[in-house]
Amino acid sequence: MVLQVVRGLSRGFGILPKLKRAMLISGEAAVLNIVLDPILITVMNPAGKGAEGAAYATILSQFVQAVLTIWYFLKKSRNVKIHAIRPEKELFSEIFGVGFSAMLMQVMLLVQQTVLYNVAAQYGGGKWQTILGATLRVQSFAFIPLWGLSQGYQPAVGTNFGAKQYDRVKYITKIFSIAATLLVAIFYLPIILAPKAMLSLFITEPEIVAQGANDFRGFFISYIVLGFWVVILTLMQSLGRESKASVLVLLRQIVIYIPAVFIMSHVAGLGVHGVFCAPLITDVVVLIVVIWMMCSEFRRMDQLKAANR
Repeated sequence: MVLQVVRGLSRGFGILPKLKRAMLISGEAAVLNIVLDPILITVMNPAGKGAEGAAYATILSQFVQAVLTIWYFLKKSRNVKIHAIRPEKELFSEIFGVGFSAMLMQVMLLVQQTVLYNVAAQYGGGKWQTILGATLRVQSFAFIPLWGLSQGYQPAVGTNFGAKQYDRVKYITKIFSIAATLLVAIFYLPIILAPKAMLSLFITEPEIVAQGANDFRGFFISYIVLGFWVVILTLMQSLGRESKASVLVLLRQIVIYIPAVFIMSHVAGLGVHGVFCAPLITDVVVLIVVIWMMCSEFRRMDQLKAANR
C-alpha cells in the first residue's frame, strides 16, 4: 500500500525523475567521499593527521556536489534556472521558517553530543565514551533513511495543503508515519534483540561490548517512535509552522534531553548509565507534544475545509 501511494504521488506531481537526479548527484558525492577517505587518511596519517584527512575528504566531496548541483541548474534544468535571480523579500520569511528548524536540528545535535560526551567522560571515562560514540554512530546511520523519507513527504504534503486537499494531507501523513515506523523497525528490532551483535559491528573489544550492551539497548528502547516525530516535524515545516517545528527540535535535542541526562546521572545517581536512560524520558514527553500538535493541525484543516464549502 505504501509503495502504491508513493508511486501515485510521484506520477501526480512529476517528482520522480527529479528525485532520481537529486539522488544521483548526492550518490556521486557520497561515493567520492568513500573513495577519498582511505586515500587521504593514508597520505596524511604519517604526519599524525589521519582524522584531518577524513575531514578533507568530506569537504572535497561536498564541494563537488555543490558544483554538480549548480551545473545542473545552469545547463540542464528546464523548470528552474539560476540565471536572472532577483530577491523576493516577501518570500524570505517563508524560506527562513522552513529552513530554520532544519538548521537548528544540526546545531542542537552538536550541543547535545558535546554534553553527552562530557558526562560520559566524567562518570565512565574512555571506555564509556567509546560505547557512547558507537551508539551515536548507529543512531546517525539509522536516521539516514528517515531523512530521505521526509524529503519525499515534504513536497507531497505541502502541495496538497496548498491545493486545499486537506483529507489527502491527513492520508499522506498516516501512510508516511506507518512507513517511517517500519523503517525505524529495521534498525530497532536487531538492536533490541541482539545488542551485543550490533555493538560488535563498531567495537572490536569483547569486554567493552559486554559492558555496554544493556545501556546500548536502553538508549534505543523508545527509538521506535522517532519515525513519527520526523514525519510530524516535517509536516510543521511544510505547513509553515516554523515555531512549532522549532519547538519539536528544541524539546528533543536540548530542552528535555539535556536536563534528563543531568537528572538521571546526578540526582538519580545512575552516573554514566543516566546518559543512556535520558532518551526514554525525552521521547515519552515529546511524543505527547507531537500527538497534540498533529491533532491541532488536523482540527485546523477541518475548519478550513468547512469554511471552503
